[in-house]
Amino acid sequence: MDDRRAEGGYKQMELNPHAADGEMHSPDRVRMRVEQARKQAEYFEQQRINLETQRRELELSNEQKAIFSANLNEVGMKLHNAVRRLEQELESMDKEQREVEAVNECFKRHLQILSALKPQNWSTDGFQDRVREALPKLDRAENDFNEAYSMGRRFRHTDTFFHKPGEQEEGGLRWKDIRDQLAKGLAFHLPLFMLLLVTWLIYLWVQHSGS
Repeated sequence: MDDRRAEGGYKQMELNPHAADGEMHSPDRVRMRVEQARKQAEYFEQQRINLETQRRELELSNEQKAIFSANLNEVGMKLHNAVRRLEQELESMDKEQREVEAVNECFKRHLQILSALKPQNWSTDGFQDRVREALPKLDRAENDFNEAYSMGRRFRHTDTFFHKPGEQEEGGLRWKDIRDQLAKGLAFHLPLFMLLLVTWLIYLWVQHSGS
């Protein structure tokens, strides 16, 4: 009898699947599992989207970094070259300034020397001697003037030496004319001076012979 009860209970469990699997396959359980699977799929999809977004942001960041570095190097090189050229230009300007200042001081010294001559105060006596003494000073001043203006054209930062002061002036008595006249005067008086010297020497010889 117990066997029949056991067999009847077993058959009853087979006819009731919910009782056999503990309602594992009930519609509510199925819907719950489907919902869980959907949420899990959505989670993984969101994770994939987040990773893809991070990857794109990283690529964009690396690209922007590369572009910025390239621009940084380009601008830095331009500034470096500009600074080097400006320093060279400033050095050139300083050098030219020192040379111009040296020329200016040279001209000032010549002006002081020439201003002290004052030929209008020279007397007739000894005039030729005063002129012979003054001419070298005048020659040095004129030579330095011409040399400065001939070499000064190499300057790039000033056009002061491009045109000589007074080079367009004409007329008037020039120092070159004075030198020419002095040379002519010396050439004219030299034979007379030599004749007087020879006569005086002959006179001294005669006097010496007579004594």
